[in-house]
Amino acid sequence: MTKANFKKIEGLWTSLEVSGHANFASAGNDIVCAGISTAVILSINLLKQFINGRFKVVENQKLGLIAINEIDYESLSDNEISIVDKIFTTLYDCLNDIANDYPNNFKIKIENK
Repeated sequence: MTKANFKKIEGLWTSLEVSGHANFASAGNDIVCAGISTAVILSINLLKQFINGRFKVVENQKLGLIAINEIDYESLSDNEISIVDKIFTTLYDCLNDIANDYPNNFKIKIENK
């Protein structure tokens, strides 16, 4: 089972952690894992285009872990904050669609503080 945990504080996306293995199919053939990975990596690449160096990515392939955190909101302009919001919202929506289609392989959670 793959799990995605999003966190928001006072309306701002602060982190995402995706961990585990979907186990929908064997490695290299797992469409659930491929969809999740593609969406997350695309989002990371978009963040790099707009706010490079002002957030952190942690990866561990052995554990099936990828995380986005430590977004430096204090250094972001209002426009950049809006872009980050759009990227995270779109990623959440995409991953939520996958979770709805494959509930035995992927769970998604959002924490609001």
